[in-house]
Amino acid sequence: MNRGRSVCLLLCLCLCSAPLSGCWDDRELNELGITSASSYDWKDNEWIATYQVINPSSGVSGTSGGSGAGSSSSPPFVTFTARGKTIMEAVERTNLLSTRQMFFAHSRITVIGEGLAKHGIHQLIDLFLRKQDARETVFVFIAEGEAGKILAQLMQMAKNQGAGVQLMMEQEEKLLSYYSGTRLFELAMDIASESASAVIPQILLTGGELMDRSDEVSVTDLPSRLALGRLAVLKKDKMIGWLSQEQAFGLTFLTNKIESATIAFPSDPKQSDETDASFMLQTCSTKVRPIWEKDHYVMDVSIHGHGVLNEVGSAMDMNSRETISTMEKSIEQVVLGYVNESWQAVHRLGADVTGFAVQIHRSDRKRWKQIQKDKSWDTVFKDIEIRPHVSIKIDRTGLSSKSYKAIQPK
Repeated sequence: MNRGRSVCLLLCLCLCSAPLSGCWDDRELNELGITSASSYDWKDNEWIATYQVINPSSGVSGTSGGSGAGSSSSPPFVTFTARGKTIMEAVERTNLLSTRQMFFAHSRITVIGEGLAKHGIHQLIDLFLRKQDARETVFVFIAEGEAGKILAQLMQMAKNQGAGVQLMMEQEEKLLSYYSGTRLFELAMDIASESASAVIPQILLTGGELMDRSDEVSVTDLPSRLALGRLAVLKKDKMIGWLSQEQAFGLTFLTNKIESATIAFPSDPKQSDETDASFMLQTCSTKVRPIWEKDHYVMDVSIHGHGVLNEVGSAMDMNSRETISTMEKSIEQVVLGYVNESWQAVHRLGADVTGFAVQIHRSDRKRWKQIQKDKSWDTVFKDIEIRPHVSIKIDRTGLSSKSYKAIQPK
């Protein structure tokens, strides 16, 4: 009896496991082209997709600087470019060029050509949010002109160019704060928000020569490098203009995205307007409060920051509270200049990349519902006035209580 039950149980287990197909969709590593970066252009009513694929034969496995465990004359990555009426058609056509199937789960960056950005990027966003192996956390950049050329440029301090550009963007966020990086899901959320606007950093070549050969990077200084440039402004899904780095810096203050920044300022503006001192902003917070006045909104912007003094070029006594106060006011005026210049540029473009629509929606729901009903946000935005208030405190002045110029013999 027990033996019969055991046999029946064994047969049931075999029958139950029969429909289970093990690794039916398995793909070997040597069959995949690991994509570290991608770019997209729009030309002649066609998508032009370029993919940067890690080259396993180069002997380089690292994603950061250094010579790596192995060395080879072959480049650390290769690029494939294909055209198609849709993005996926272009992707599939890369199989006509490569021995490996594109695999996008490890992508770090994607670059959008200016022509595509002006045409509209809604279809590209849809692909990244819909496709299973697409990575919506990639950093997005805009290239002035053709985006595909950017992916061919080699970097000295990073073998994997996609990872190198990502690290460069993350470093800029932490140390400079001219602009914060834009990941694809953040771009999608910004365009779909009440503001319906977004910003994307520009990536560019600093020189006219493209460095795409392995032997060309065996020098101490490249004639052409990848660099971060201006800030592209999008309204809905189309690019409408640029912000300079200074204007982008002011926007970072307005949107409360400052992590750390160095601010150059005149140490003694009463004596000279010369910029001769620098201040490291270590903490900064911005609060925006919408106020309805008569027939328009006034955005009350309060910016508070603390930091340390890095250098002084004039004769100053740091033991004097009056001296410290003078420098703090000078820094505040510089920050106000950045904020006002940024607001003028954004206001002129008519794109709410400041996120003011979100602030108004949260604080004044009744009036926002009326704005939505009338579809009048563009008109309301044009009438917005800002009142920025900046408070900067110098917490530490460094190791010396006097500037070096102050102790020099006269």
